[in-house]
Amino acid sequence: MTEAGAEYWSARDLMPLLGYETWRRFEESITRAKFTAANQNQPIESLFVGTVKKSEGGRPAEDIHLSRYACYLVAMNGDPRKPEVAAAQSYFAIQTRAAEVQAPPAKPSGAELLAMAVIEAQAMIAAKDQHIAELEPKADYVDTFVADEDLITIRTLASDLKIGENELRAILLDRKWIYKQESSRWSESKQRKEPVYRYSAMADKKNYFHAVLAHDAPRFKGEVMHTLKITPAGAAAVTRLVGQLRRAADAFKSVEGPAA
Repeated sequence: MTEAGAEYWSARDLMPLLGYETWRRFEESITRAKFTAANQNQPIESLFVGTVKKSEGGRPAEDIHLSRYACYLVAMNGDPRKPEVAAAQSYFAIQTRAAEVQAPPAKPSGAELLAMAVIEAQAMIAAKDQHIAELEPKADYVDTFVADEDLITIRTLASDLKIGENELRAILLDRKWIYKQESSRWSESKQRKEPVYRYSAMADKKNYFHAVLAHDAPRFKGEVMHTLKITPAGAAAVTRLVGQLRRAADAFKSVEGPAA
């Protein structure tokens, strides 16, 4: 309850109940829920109230206080591939149908009923899946540089590894961890077309990278532009890869001997 007595639910607490392990991924569902609310002329400011919550490590973390209706919208805008989200959406669909055929006017119906049902759905999800799968033990690099829910840019990781950004990107391209797409965009300042590149993860490396959508940027070949960032698991894997390449280079130098 807020100081004013309003009922709310923490987005951080709702996140694991809907099967999400990282705040970044869950935040995408919240953003879509806000768009849905805006399209229905709902007061976003009172449905989604930004706040800060202390994490288990004691560090402040971004949080959002969700109204009952906001909880419902977040669940309905979640990733249906997640069993928890699919269960919640199925539950809401059943309740919607039940609300449509109910005759007694005293009972809530439609969106109001669904908003109230989110609390029951949370309990059902929690009972269905009592534990979240243990994450892979993280490499020392992740513990040192990257928080569990953080993403890191290629530039930042390259700087941490004492390697050039372009060199690191070239390694990832050469190893087929990522691929590059090229387009062009008119530059007002230069009065000519300039090349524009977009980098994406290869299918088998999806868990190493995350495409952060930039809806306010110009479209790329008709699609939403994105910036490719590295996940904690990806940061650990790239660090190992660079270490292997460096050791291989050192071994080659020792075999080749000093330059004449």
